Amino acid sequence: MKRAANKRRRLETCTLEHVADLDRLDDAARKAARGVMWKSTTQRYMLDRYRNNLHARRGLLEGTLEPPKYKEFTIVERGKPRHIKAAPFAHRVIQKSLAANALTPAIEPTLTPGCSANRRGMGTGYAVRRMKRQLAAYARRHGCDGWILLTDFSDYFGSLPHDGVMRMAEKRLDDPRVIGLVRREVESDGARGLGLGSEPNQILAVAYPTPLDRLALNTPGVECSGRYMDDAYFVSPSKEVLERFLADATILCSSLGLAFNQRKTRIVRLSHGFTWLKKRFDITSTGRVLVRPCGKAKRRQRRRVRKQARLVREGRMSRTEAWRAWQSMRGVYLGLDAHRTLLDFDRFYKQQYEQQEGNNHDG
Repeated sequence: MKRAANKRRRLETCTLEHVADLDRLDDAARKAARGVMWKSTTQRYMLDRYRNNLHARRGLLEGTLEPPKYKEFTIVERGKPRHIKAAPFAHRVIQKSLAANALTPAIEPTLTPGCSANRRGMGTGYAVRRMKRQLAAYARRHGCDGWILLTDFSDYFGSLPHDGVMRMAEKRLDDPRVIGLVRREVESDGARGLGLGSEPNQILAVAYPTPLDRLALNTPGVECSGRYMDDAYFVSPSKEVLERFLADATILCSSLGLAFNQRKTRIVRLSHGFTWLKKRFDITSTGRVLVRPCGKAKRRQRRRVRKQARLVREGRMSRTEAWRAWQSMRGVYLGLDAHRTLLDFDRFYKQQYEQQEGNNHDG
């Protein structure tokens, strides 16, 4: 009864009227414009945003919105191609209002604490800190003896089934007009899968594997667990427990239309250390948990510094922009157990520009 009452109270504001509210649309427009005011489409919308917001409100309430014309392109991220469908700015305003005023308040309270992607105040930093706290507590109970199951879904966004996603949305929303708006967003991505670049899709993708999170919490012997989008971990003192859990999880995920990536799904000893979210985790014999950048991340950062130094030499990037990018990276590493790595990177960064200044002086 209490759970049902909380749900009714939560969904009171998850209505189409709230999504189409002019103040909320204006807030969505201003947030959507952050960082992209240099684009002409954004400037045109924002110069007359009150009239544009009114047009969006009427289209939402009257059901007369025209299908947006997506701009499709492919990017290559660390060697992996990713297909992007970018909506026009006017539709991104509607997407942001839908996400902020219906999907997030309806779905986020149903997520477990270990689900940390696309949630305010969380993110990768939160996920890494949470895992570190969990491992430290585990080490106090069991030392560094134990096992960890690391999983990853195959073609996660591209494999999400529309019917399963919509069943989940219908369970969490009660306004049929909002459900229809969500269905329109989902079905705009073809017969299967959710497109990248859409905020509603991000929220739906985060929430869809929640049954896996709850299975871990309800499985005896699984003492720690967490998930960041499609990267998940499960810790137990017993390898057999994790093997049985993996079998149950495989069946569960198959019923959801998902499949584990066999190459990336593995069970390893905690004492051997492991990599998760591009971070290397090690538990010492004293129970201390060390979190450091993994080797691939460090090599990628060195390549980035070399490339930026080359762009500065060619005049295509200012020294100030390169320095800001460098400080951004340092800010991430300052939160890790990476003091020596930072010193090495600082020396490497200075060498790139000392060589450049030396060459300029010789010339």
